[in-house]
Amino acid sequence: MQGPSLTFATLAESRNAAAVDLLLIALEDSSEVVRSYAVESLLQREEPHCAEAVLSRWDIFPTDLFGQLRKRKGWITPAVQKSLQNKDDNLAHAINASVMIGLYPLLVDLIPIAESHPAETIREAATEAILQLAHELGHEARADRDKPSIRTPVVAALAQSVERIHKHKNEQLIDAFLVNSTWADAELRQFTSSSSEFCKMIGNRLLTTQRAGMVELLAGFICRRNVPSFLLEILAIRTDDVFRDSLLRAIGEEPSATVLKNLHELGMPKCCADDDSLMDAISANHRAAAIHVYSQSGGDPLVALRTIVAAIHRDGHGCIPAAVAGMMKCSVPDFEIWHQAALLIAQGNQDAITADPVALLLHHLIQLLDHQDPSLVRSVRRILGPLHADAMLHRLSDMPEKHRRALGRVVMTIDTDAIARIRDGLRHPVLNKRLDAIAAADALAAVDLLSDSFERISREDHQEARVLACQVMSRAESNSTMSLLKEMSALPPCPVSDAAVKAIRYREAMKTF
Repeated sequence: MQGPSLTFATLAESRNAAAVDLLLIALEDSSEVVRSYAVESLLQREEPHCAEAVLSRWDIFPTDLFGQLRKRKGWITPAVQKSLQNKDDNLAHAINASVMIGLYPLLVDLIPIAESHPAETIREAATEAILQLAHELGHEARADRDKPSIRTPVVAALAQSVERIHKHKNEQLIDAFLVNSTWADAELRQFTSSSSEFCKMIGNRLLTTQRAGMVELLAGFICRRNVPSFLLEILAIRTDDVFRDSLLRAIGEEPSATVLKNLHELGMPKCCADDDSLMDAISANHRAAAIHVYSQSGGDPLVALRTIVAAIHRDGHGCIPAAVAGMMKCSVPDFEIWHQAALLIAQGNQDAITADPVALLLHHLIQLLDHQDPSLVRSVRRILGPLHADAMLHRLSDMPEKHRRALGRVVMTIDTDAIARIRDGLRHPVLNKRLDAIAAADALAAVDLLSDSFERISREDHQEARVLACQVMSRAESNSTMSLLKEMSALPPCPVSDAAVKAIRYREAMKTF
């Protein structure tokens, strides 16, 4: 297109006023190429009336060519600013152009229009333009891409507008101030201080807003060292999903000490309180943050553990490290909490396990003992500490035989060091400790594995220990334990020989079944 190229190059440089008219006509041409040439040529002309002429035809300006104007904002800015300040016939076009081209410095010129222009449609258009421009500036600033030379005057102008709220009553300008703000802005700190007359008004706007920038600002306070008490309350009581996702995004996978402190002070935010469905409702990228929320809330440890397990099962970036940290933070449930659940696990009735929340949680935790991450396995073992052999030795001896052997199977599943712990217990210098260990060996069906230790007990220990050893060896199966029983049955009449004879008869009777 050598011909058009030369023609438009000539029109761009011509001093003939008619050249501008031709270029403006070309803006309406059906050819995209012609329209592009026209814009490029107009941008090369420096006469103020060229930009003003384009602005006056803004409603027909090709939207696909806005990009060319964004690259040369300085060319059209004076014309737009003049129209905004003079409130002339091009005012509606100027408001639209401010947004479409991103003329952020002119936001201060839009504020008086949004506050007091007599035409409602103009006030509304100016307000929407302010909100969009302020949102873009604020979002960039909160993402550490601030442009202080542009945003600082805007913050000051919007703050002054907030102070005039009782006069102009346009509460959306409070929103504009908030979406444009960062947490470090002096104006925001002033308005959110307890002594500010605007504190309550700002709180009311943040409590219910769905504006992305305001929600982002509110959620981001979780990362600040000093959070005003009324904002901490809002963080705690908002229930909507939009806020929840923004809060979890602000917390992140690896929250700082400040965030963790604030979460602890906050307690369980209502937006995250549904532990049954939360992990399905949120993005995989937010699950690690949700774990931190639950582990810092100081609530029911079983609820926190269920949430952690749900996150692990559904996966998500950073879930395993967060789960490890969460379990290490979580208080260990007492044995009484696990007791009945462990019995259900031992029975192996899956329907009964599924119907019992604690049993189902215990079932999932036991499964995690096979996880490939050793840190996670260690943290699970800590949570299940009350069901380890060391903790169970003194409990098993006092239980009915049926419960003792059922729980023993669970202990063996959970504690890989159980046999070694019982072996140590069988050598303990205190008789009651040895009795506990003998009962535990029976519960874990480990008597045959510990026949060497039972040999010493059978020949050298206290009578009470030897009688109990006979009783538990009645349920053993090895030849070595049978030999020990026969050896004790040959003793002169005494409680030990009586117990040995009874054990031998029981074992022989069991062979017939």
